[in-house]
Amino acid sequence: MGENDQPGVDAAVTDGELIKHYRSGDEAAFETLYNRYRKPLYSYLNTMLPGQVEVVDDLYQRVWMRILDKLPAYRDRQKFISWAFRIAHNLAIDHFRSENRRREALSERITSKDSQPSPDQTVDHDELMVALAKAVEDLPAEQREVFLLRRDGVSFKEIARIQATSINTALGRMRYAVARLRDALAEWRAGGMAVGHVE
Repeated sequence: MGENDQPGVDAAVTDGELIKHYRSGDEAAFETLYNRYRKPLYSYLNTMLPGQVEVVDDLYQRVWMRILDKLPAYRDRQKFISWAFRIAHNLAIDHFRSENRRREALSERITSKDSQPSPDQTVDHDELMVALAKAVEDLPAEQREVFLLRRDGVSFKEIARIQATSINTALGRMRYAVARLRDALAEWRAGGMAVGHVE
């Protein structure tokens, strides 16, 4: 692949061949596989959990531990990166479920007044970005994942594979996500605050 590839392993070797080499005891083969996909996997988790560096680092390590654990049973019937994304997806969803339970308990103690913007609040681009980021964070996990993956240019076909669902379901989740974001920002701009389109 490049400067990060390990010596002794041809950069042109396919993922499936690298996995076979690794199973045969070639540690350098796994290093090459890791270097090929460390950035996409870390970027995926970082996109799913923006600003949560410690959580992302922890999940990232767990993803590769899970990959190592499951490699002996891996079958070359799908792209390795889709399989790895699926592992990352499952761990992220587990985290979201845990966080949602915590947040639901916390939200019961927060009044609607506390969440309303101040009438004399100065509105600027930075505040809009903060409002949009909060709206994205509040999306249901599956919808947020589709929205963020599409924002990063991942096709609906790949998203459906990562989420183990149909393309129609992935498309539907995107539609719901955009609708929710529009509603959230409409509430945020209530009182005459001008906000551009979400898309």
